[in-house]
Amino acid sequence: MEKSIKIIVTGCRGQLGCDLMSGLSPEYDVYGFDIGEVNITRPDEVTAYMRQVHPRIVIHAAAMTDVDGCEKEPRSAMLINGDGTANVARACSEIGARMIYYSTDYVFEGKARDKKPYTEDDQPAPLTVYGKSKLAGEKWTAEIMKDYLILRIAWVYGRQGKNFFKTMINLGQGQIEKKNSGDKPPPLKVVNDQYGNPTWTGDIVLQTMRIMESDLTGIVHSTSSGVCSWYEFAREIFTGMNMAVDMEPCLTSEFPRPAPRPAWSALENRRLKENGLNLMRDWREALKQFMTELKDSEVNGM
Repeated sequence: MEKSIKIIVTGCRGQLGCDLMSGLSPEYDVYGFDIGEVNITRPDEVTAYMRQVHPRIVIHAAAMTDVDGCEKEPRSAMLINGDGTANVARACSEIGARMIYYSTDYVFEGKARDKKPYTEDDQPAPLTVYGKSKLAGEKWTAEIMKDYLILRIAWVYGRQGKNFFKTMINLGQGQIEKKNSGDKPPPLKVVNDQYGNPTWTGDIVLQTMRIMESDLTGIVHSTSSGVCSWYEFAREIFTGMNMAVDMEPCLTSEFPRPAPRPAWSALENRRLKENGLNLMRDWREALKQFMTELKDSEVNGM
């Protein structure tokens, strides 16, 4: 079967970009670039590449996602996440491509409110440079594009890149190794007063494929259902990976970071549900599948 629809994935070697490339390639004619090939902060490079490939859809996954790094380097964050997104949007508009842009739960201030997840109608008010830069990307996309989707995702984990899942596995293995050698390491402290939606890249890819050729436009929340704290997320990881790790909950204030973290950043996929397009499942179910596939790949030497 001829793959007639051309797609470009920006940030194709990132955590989400890698899974987008592998997930889309069987059905679409997929092209990808990362910082080594095309720099999104240089509009001429972006425009030249878009004109050459002339895709029908551009999935913009390239971003500066290090939250604390953005706080330390605000100009770089805004250049990449704000201006870089504007450059991609202008190039898409010029060639008539549909644009998919991934944003974040960090566009919200994250106060506990009434413990209801944020919907697409709630007013953004980011606390961090990262959130502000991603919101700038949203505004540029909406201002420049007509045919676009902004997918807000959150607490993303997968096999590639840096993420909470990998951090917990490494810390847990370190504790187990110390215990096995006769040491008595302290319990692993994990924050228990920040709440959100852990979301697997594999599910984000499937949801993206479900809606990218639809008539839906505008802002869409696309996270796993269910809400938990980082502590609850970690506990589920260690249970699923059969790791006997000693843990204890702690407060955000015990681990000061350069960038403030929202206490409550859970999202509700209201628009996806209203349009009969929601594929996102409970976070525990998705995590279980991810861990099963991870174990299988390790057994098979992949």
